[in-house]
Amino acid sequence: MNRLSSDIKKMTAAITELGELVAEMLEKSVTSLINSDVELAEEVRGKYERVAFLESLIEDEALRILILYQPMASDMRLTAAALKLITYLERIGKYGKNIAKAAIYLKDRPTTYYMDDVYAMCDVAVEMVRGVVNAFATKDVSQLENYEELDDKLDGYRRIVIDENVSRMMNNSKSAEACTYYISIAKYLERVGDNACKIAEKIIYMVTGKRVEIDRTVRGL
Repeated sequence: MNRLSSDIKKMTAAITELGELVAEMLEKSVTSLINSDVELAEEVRGKYERVAFLESLIEDEALRILILYQPMASDMRLTAAALKLITYLERIGKYGKNIAKAAIYLKDRPTTYYMDDVYAMCDVAVEMVRGVVNAFATKDVSQLENYEELDDKLDGYRRIVIDENVSRMMNNSKSAEACTYYISIAKYLERVGDNACKIAEKIIYMVTGKRVEIDRTVRGL
C-alpha cells in the first residue's frame, strides 16, 4: 500500500468514526428525551466536542492529501467529498446536541405527548446517517437508492408531529411552550435526513462521476 492509499484509509476511518458518533448522539438524545434522562442528555452534549475535533482533524488531513499528493480521478473525488461530508456530519451532530438540550429543558415540563412518531423519525434519520457513512467507506452506492423514499418518510412524520402539537396548543394554551420544543425536535430530525441526502449525492458523484439530486426540496439547513 502506497502512502496516498494509507492516508486515504486513515481519513476514511476518521470519517466512519465521526459518522457513527453523530448517529449515536441522535439515538441517545431522543432516548434521553423519551425517558427524561438528564444524565444521558448531558453525555450527548459532551460528545459534541469530539465531533468538532474530528471535523477539524479530517479537514486538515484532506487538505494535506490534496497539497502533498495532488491526487487524480477517483482519489481526488474522494478527498473532495470528504471535505463536504464533514460539514454535513458536524451539522447533524449539532442537531443531536440541540435535541439533548431540549430534553433537559422538557424534563420539568411533562406533557401527555405521544412520543412514538418522534422515535420513528429518529430511527429513519439514524438509518440514513449510518447508510451514507457505510456507502462512503465501501464505495457501494446501491444502498442509497431508497434515500428519496426515506426522506419523504421523514417529511411525513414531521407533518404528523407538527399537526399533533398545534392541536394540543389550541386545546391547552399552557402546553404551548413544550409543544414548540417538540416541533423543533421534529424539524431537527427532518433536517438530518436533508443532510444525509446531500451526503448521498456527494458519494454518488465520488463513485460514479455522475451528479444526481435526491432531495429536491430547498430548505434552510
